[in-house]
Amino acid sequence: MAVEERRPGGAAGPLSLRDTTASVLQSAASGLLAPLTVTAPPGPGFRADIDGAVLGAYPVARVRGSAHRVAREPRAISSADAELVKLTLHRSAPAVAAQGRAEARLAPGVLTLLDMNRPYRLTVADHCDVVAVGVPRTVLAGHGRALSAHLAQALPADSGTRAVLATYLDGVARQLGTLPGAAHPYLADALGALLVAALTERPPGRIETPTDLVDRIRAYAVARIADPGLCVEQAAHAHGISARHLHRLFKAAGTPFAAWLRAERLDRLHRDLLDPALAGRTTAALAARWGLRDPRHIGRAFRARYGVTARELRTAPPPGR
Repeated sequence: MAVEERRPGGAAGPLSLRDTTASVLQSAASGLLAPLTVTAPPGPGFRADIDGAVLGAYPVARVRGSAHRVAREPRAISSADAELVKLTLHRSAPAVAAQGRAEARLAPGVLTLLDMNRPYRLTVADHCDVVAVGVPRTVLAGHGRALSAHLAQALPADSGTRAVLATYLDGVARQLGTLPGAAHPYLADALGALLVAALTERPPGRIETPTDLVDRIRAYAVARIADPGLCVEQAAHAHGISARHLHRLFKAAGTPFAAWLRAERLDRLHRDLLDPALAGRTTAALAARWGLRDPRHIGRAFRARYGVTARELRTAPPPGR
């Protein structure tokens, strides 16, 4: 059975395969994410149902079926592969995830994260139901420490932000074949925001580090990104610190707060300008959705970040034409 190869950001439509073999599962998973090896226990009877789609830059797959193991082999890792972090939700049957020295036993209802640029293995039991998402590493920029602390860990999703994330993943996976293409970038944005919120959520009693605080401030700002009045002073006040202290925190993290916020807003404007469903709206109107109000400043910042003006971006022919 031929499987169409899909890469993050590709234009291919939803993938739906029933009663497939381990080799077809391997081909489908490799096409959606990156080269993977899928092996099944000896003997006949392996079967898997696969549903997949690419939401914006997020490849998403749901796999239901027999016991098998998925491995990211060292020889398969290439600099040409997409920079992805794999997020999985295990909806039924236990599993075991291992990466480096970390190994986690995953009960149903548990999330885990794996670095696709490093070898790993994920072993699932029979009658599995797994949702896997390739999260672009750029979405997690600035959250490296939080990400490293959660790799190949069992992350219970029974309360708090993780429960919201798991419910969202479950809903997306169930509707992969029916989600309209115009909604994909917005669904992807929501997924990324929920993952960042889940990574930066601080359990009660835990001592907060400067990195934790920066992550929480970023999550706060993303939730209010449409507010043109969002500024250092507002974010600092909301977290009980001075503006000067916030400046120091973000400087130590590598990017000043104002520069980070501007980049986040411009990326959202860039996405909207490429959305055919928004072609009838002016650049100024789209920019205002994300708190950007000064046209001259927007124009300069947009060209500096993307190398083209908003008008040039909108009038450029679609790729492949």
